[in-house]
Formats: sequence, structure tokens, C-alpha cells
Amino acid sequence: MNILLTGSGGFIGRNLKDYLQNRYTLFCPRSFELNLASENDVKRYFDTHKIDFIIHCASVGGARGIDDAFDTVETNISMLNNLLKFKQNDVRIILFGSGAMYDKSRNLHKVKETEIGQVVPKDLYGLSKLKIAEIVQKRDDILCLNIFACYGYNEKENRFPSYAINQVLSNQDIVINQNVVFDYLFVEDMQKIVEHFIQIRPEHKIINITPSESISLLDIAGIVNNFGGIRSKIDIKASSLNNEYTGDNSILLKEIPNFKFTSMQEGLRKFYCYKKENFTYVS
Repeated sequence: MNILLTGSGGFIGRNLKDYLQNRYTLFCPRSFELNLASENDVKRYFDTHKIDFIIHCASVGGARGIDDAFDTVETNISMLNNLLKFKQNDVRIILFGSGAMYDKSRNLHKVKETEIGQVVPKDLYGLSKLKIAEIVQKRDDILCLNIFACYGYNEKENRFPSYAINQVLSNQDIVINQNVVFDYLFVEDMQKIVEHFIQIRPEHKIINITPSESISLLDIAGIVNNFGGIRSKIDIKASSLNNEYTGDNSILLKEIPNFKFTSMQEGLRKFYCYKKENFTYVS
């Protein structure tokens, strides 16, 4: 099977590339090699490559601490529309949604897929994901997998699991500006879920891929702290909890009934060992 994997330079795409490259024939053009927002570029690519399946990870916006560009919605939708326009009819697409489509400016507690569209996101990235979900709902050749939080190998250093591990490895304090409860999916679980849906066509079009157990930043810090030789001080700046960010995974467990999630204890230990092997100590 020839799989077109877009966004292979990002966190999700990079880990999928590492996992799938020995299982399938992957085409992984970077944005400077294939401009997905250009109809001409996408047409030319499909004219010269035989594509049997598409995993669409490419996206703009949603970066923490950075305002979304004014054309975030237009760009994300045009990239998908171009793939849909030039792929063969029998080629399926797996793409990634986000908990942001439910409007992350409010408290999201085990939010269900049936709630999509009930509240319009205030941010452009979330709005683009909502509009893409509306496209998915009208088609039979796209599966949208909603990620709320995912952690593991190759994530950005400012992501909390990486930050907490780095602080423990450096024997420095772990500072939490405001505690919050997340659904943190281990990247190895994400890889297995995606491969399952490459092989087996699901009954549902939009699926939250979240673990069954949610966890707070404080609990993550506590787990990581036990891995170090010297326990770091954990400093929480705000006394109140921030908005929860968790999704209901009932549909996922109907699609993959026997799926076993990696516990946070096990996943964080694997990630800690990985980072420890590659850690550069700074005096």
C-alpha cells in the first residue's frame, strides 16, 4: 500500500512516519516540496504518484502562545479540499481533529462527538477543525480522529511532560502556572490506533482518541518526580484549576473493544528513559 503522509515534520506526523515506514510504502513530502494549499501542486503530485491511502497531519495554527494567522481557516480547509479533489474515489483519508473543535475556551469534561457544533470555537484553529468535521460528516471516505493531548517522543520541549522530565533531570523546580486536567494519549497508543483504522474501516466518521483515565499536570509532575534520584520541588502558582480538556472515548472503545491504553505511569517512564538517554546537562 502506498500511503501519502502529510505533515511528517510535525509531532504526530513524525511519529507516524517512524512507526509506519517499515510497514507500508510512505510518501512524506514536506511543505516546501508540496504546497497542499495549491491546486496545481496537489494535482501534479497525484499525477506523478500512485496513492492508495492518505494520512493527513498537515495543519496550520493552534500553536501555544502564538496567535492564529488570519487565513488559518481558509488554509486548513483548502488543503483538505485539494486532497479530496485530486485523489481517486476509492482512496480513504485519515485526518486529525482536535478537542479545540468543541471550543476550548470553556470547561470540556468528557465531551462527546455528538456535541460537535453545539458551541462554535472562538479561536480560528478550533473553528477550522469544526468546519473540517462538518465536511467529514458529509462523506464516507474520511475518518477524523480527535486528539485532545498527546505526549511522547519528539514532542516540543515546552510541552508539559517534556518540561517536567527535563526539570527532574536537571534537579530544578517544576513550576505549574495553573493546574489543569487533560486526556494525555501516549504516542505509541496513537500509532496503534491509526494503524488499526488503516486496516479496518470504522463505522463512525469522527472519533475522540483519548485514554479512559484523565490526569492533572500536578499528577504528571508527581509521577515524573519519582523517577529522579533527587525529588524536584513542585510549585503551583494559581490555587484554582483551569478549564478541563477531556473527551469521551466510548465510540473508540466500540470500534476497538480490546484496546489497552498505556498507563501514564508506564508511558511517562518510557518517555523519561528516552529523554534521559538523550539529555544534555547544562551547568
